[in-house]
Amino acid sequence: MLHHALQFRAAEISIGSASDGTAMLGKSLAMQKLHNQISQYANSPFPALIEGESGSGNEIVARTLYRLSSSNTKPFLALNCAAISPTLVEPTLFGYVKGAFTGAVTNKAGYFEDAADGTLFLDEIGELPLDLQAKLLRVLENGEYQRVGEAQQRLSRARVIAATNRDLRQEVKKGSFRADLYHRLSVFTINVPPLRELDDDKMVLLERFRKLYADQAHAAPFTFDEGAARLWREYRFPGNVRELRNIVIRLTTKYAGQRLSALDLDPELDSHSTPQATQVATEFLIPSDPDELIEQAQKHLQRERSFSLDGLLKTWEQGYIEAAMKLTRGNVSQAAKLLGINRTTLYSRMESPQKQ
Repeated sequence: MLHHALQFRAAEISIGSASDGTAMLGKSLAMQKLHNQISQYANSPFPALIEGESGSGNEIVARTLYRLSSSNTKPFLALNCAAISPTLVEPTLFGYVKGAFTGAVTNKAGYFEDAADGTLFLDEIGELPLDLQAKLLRVLENGEYQRVGEAQQRLSRARVIAATNRDLRQEVKKGSFRADLYHRLSVFTINVPPLRELDDDKMVLLERFRKLYADQAHAAPFTFDEGAARLWREYRFPGNVRELRNIVIRLTTKYAGQRLSALDLDPELDSHSTPQATQVATEFLIPSDPDELIEQAQKHLQRERSFSLDGLLKTWEQGYIEAAMKLTRGNVSQAAKLLGINRTTLYSRMESPQKQ
């Protein structure tokens, strides 16, 4: 039953583009380099290895390689090696014959056979068990494989595209990934840049997702004031495009048609893991007009169910302290001068979060 479900998922993946409208958007130098690599490697029959952090769009890159190839009318099948039991990976990839194991009541083709001369995308390839790495290497070397429980040799003509969010070179050093398989997979290596390196592409993605999800919700899109826009640009998005998309969905649901300030946006960000986000927000949280400050604070208090003034002030304080320490390369005296406080006060404020 699980094998049938996985085959159904592969069929879904092979149809069209991503359902959420994700595309290879952006004009930054990093994205231009990525586009150039994809264009160069798309029409090659040789393997390609996509390396990128979780949520950065590895599958979208694989789809784009397929779409730009001359084989784009042929099958595209995908398997996430981390989302399937290790015992099922081999029969899923290579197929099996009746009686090969408990539950094998009929002969079944695997992904390599179903992909024919199309494309097989293996996501999270770093999770592939070592014993199966040898069998995958054999397919890549000469195209040969066997169904589980069968002696007959079969031949695959599928192009393999693999992706990983691990550093496979380090995995090779640790002995958890075969060096020969790594070198065979990385004939072409494509590095997907993390979102924090994409400059104003964060705004391009914001516009794309904001319109997409507002249309889906039949709602007016939210907008940002100057402070919120600056905070968005400076936020590092540790979860990459996946995180950005989810934030836009939340904002669309909570604030449809509203104009948001940095004060509104900051609680939606993972500011605890990226203190610089809160640091940037404070630059715009204190308007020159006192009435505007009161209005922003009033909106924030009305929207937040569990507001903590102490928590907010401590977060701001730690953001500025960390920023000052970075600017002065850890010189406490210079950092205290930047912050306008004496050195002993800075020491006590640096120690206070550790005591809590």
